[in-house]
Amino acid sequence: MVFKSAKEEYKKLLINIRDYFKDSTNSIHKARNEIKILDYENQKLVVKSFKIPHFINKIVYNFFRDSKAKRSYENSVKLVNLGIKTPTPIGYIEFNSFLFFRESYYVCEYYNYDFEIRAVFKDDTFENKEEIIKQFIEFTFDLHNKGVYHIDYSPGNILVKKIEDKYEFYIVDVNRMKFVDFDLDLRMKSMMKLTSNSEYNKMIMSDYAKVSGLALDDVTSKFTYYLREQEKYLEKKKKIKSYKL
Repeated sequence: MVFKSAKEEYKKLLINIRDYFKDSTNSIHKARNEIKILDYENQKLVVKSFKIPHFINKIVYNFFRDSKAKRSYENSVKLVNLGIKTPTPIGYIEFNSFLFFRESYYVCEYYNYDFEIRAVFKDDTFENKEEIIKQFIEFTFDLHNKGVYHIDYSPGNILVKKIEDKYEFYIVDVNRMKFVDFDLDLRMKSMMKLTSNSEYNKMIMSDYAKVSGLALDDVTSKFTYYLREQEKYLEKKKKIKSYKL
């Protein structure tokens, strides 16, 4: 067993996380991994249980690679230190035997957001959408300048809270993340999963060019290239699924 938290008060929670997780009936996501909300000493927390890996990865994660829970915690701490909003990290815990890695959990504070950025890109009638996208691209540009490459920068992983006439953006699902220097290619590549809607992509390109000072033609050329790459990837994925059926 390996665990870490910035505060001693969460040691009991982490050591007994299996029981707390099992007893919680408030599951908000269940697929490859499961996410639950639980109350702990008058505090609302989010716990993510990562799927037990297959045989080879049980060895890889035990000896050679950090677990997803550990990466989630350490990346969240880095984000907070950089002044980038993400739900406050509480800690993580890993369970393993001498040879095999078994399961891991990541715990953070619950964030009471208003909507995901997905809602803006899905609903043409979404109120104040142009201003939201503008502020979101300013947030994205700040991420890039601080060297934060969220590999799964998709619309379901950006939470939004409206405060007066401003919008706050929080990123989640941060276990797949790199801290690097950005060139134009990486800036555009990082945004290719946001939406396939051509009108919204025009807004993204225009707003990014304005906030960055980059030439719109350069932004458009690179971003369009990576949008096409994403389309090819999704089409290939769709064909593979159809073959399996």
